Amino acid sequence: MSSLGTVVRFEFVRAVKKPAFWIGTLALPVVIVVVSLLVGIGQAAGTNSVVSGSSATKTPFHYVDESGLVSESVAAKWGGTPSTDADTDRAAVRSGDLDAFIVFPSSPSTTAIRVEAADRGLFANGVYSSLAERVLEQSVAASVDAPETVQLLRNPPATDVTTYTDGRVAPGWLSVVPPFLFVAAFFGLVILLAARMVTVVVEEKENRISEMILTTVTAGDLIRGKVIAMLLVGFVQVGVFVVPGLVGLLVALPFLTSQLGGLAVDPWRMVTGALLLIGGVLLASGLFVAVGAAVPSIKDASALQSAAIFALIIPLYAAFFVMTTPQSPVAQFFTYFPTFTPITAMVRNAVGALTVTESVICILEVFAVAGLLLWFAEYLFRHSVAQYGSKVTVRQVLSWRRGRRS
Repeated sequence: MSSLGTVVRFEFVRAVKKPAFWIGTLALPVVIVVVSLLVGIGQAAGTNSVVSGSSATKTPFHYVDESGLVSESVAAKWGGTPSTDADTDRAAVRSGDLDAFIVFPSSPSTTAIRVEAADRGLFANGVYSSLAERVLEQSVAASVDAPETVQLLRNPPATDVTTYTDGRVAPGWLSVVPPFLFVAAFFGLVILLAARMVTVVVEEKENRISEMILTTVTAGDLIRGKVIAMLLVGFVQVGVFVVPGLVGLLVALPFLTSQLGGLAVDPWRMVTGALLLIGGVLLASGLFVAVGAAVPSIKDASALQSAAIFALIIPLYAAFFVMTTPQSPVAQFFTYFPTFTPITAMVRNAVGALTVTESVICILEVFAVAGLLLWFAEYLFRHSVAQYGSKVTVRQVLSWRRGRRS
């Protein structure tokens, strides 16, 4: 235990005492906040510009009313004049003498309104569609006497849906948020740990000092110590993101609650998500350590490292399909395929699509696979520690097993 603690302390202190570690860790949240603010400000300004540019405004135009629904007084209010010669008006639009020529078809509900107009730019051209729609809408509303009917035509009624499960009101969308945080945490830890886990294992082999280290520390303690130290480093980095994230969530929570309903925390989902997160991080660690143990240098590890990351996060691309059709064969495959299980099971758990039995099976599977991968990573490192020039091959692994049996 003392040698294991020594390795953990050494690797952890060596990582966190570097100025580059804190610069990179603290700079990323700052950059994200600054960029988000700039994007938000720019998007708000751009949205206002687009909305104002695409909103209906009074514009000189001629029109042909084949539907008989357009009111001349309404059209005149928006700058419209009935056309006396459609061909002449089209020619005037092409030459720039007329802003727009609109043809209201005989059946606007099934046929699009045709608009020919002078170009105002990619976004500002939306004003013509708004203009035609507004003229037709107000003309129809003017022909209806009942104010309630006019209001329904303009604004469809809102709905307030209440659903029940087991005799109680079912939680709203905010019930998905707490367990879904485990998915975000797993994704962040995988990205943060991948390079560190691989590098910390392969660096001794690349520097050719492994034999000297193993004279005082066993291969098992060395690998376990490095894994624990890098997990602690990863949790430090995640903590830097979690604290401001929780503050932002607390600030936004009243607004989200008013929009989506009350925040509901399901204890079983939270426990399941936490266990899947722990097991998934251990599984990912075992996978990354095995990559580092199988290669002689960091350069050789890049391709395998990318493949390992992809094998863990690919279920995110199928998350919506898994949530909506959890019993489909594809969703079941994603749920129980070892490297896909952590994210898939956490996503299904977040939306309540993972049964108790499936939860137990997934948790046991994740921890079992994590244990096997960590054992295999230690086995690879112990046998390939002095193999500096080439990658470990399947044939070599089999030869080690045969040699052990003989």
